[in-house]
Amino acid sequence: MATTKSEAPRLLKGLTSKLQELPEDRLQEVVDFVDFLQSRPIQQPESGSPEALLQHAGTWSFEPGELDRLLADIQEMRETELGQ
Repeated sequence: MATTKSEAPRLLKGLTSKLQELPEDRLQEVVDFVDFLQSRPIQQPESGSPEALLQHAGTWSFEPGELDRLLADIQEMRETELGQ
């Protein structure tokens, strides 16, 4: 779930209050997990993929079953083109 910069202070404040309640060994686990997250490269979706397009176009919403119908139509068009 993506968050905007305006949400970061609120999230950090909530996280800080939760961290203060943890015992020291659990705090170390949190630090280790944060180190792990920081060491992982941020994966960028493949150029032209639906995920990459969504980053620039926002989110798509469909009526129930609409996406399945669209994908079936696309597949049918592809098969038709291959048959010609």
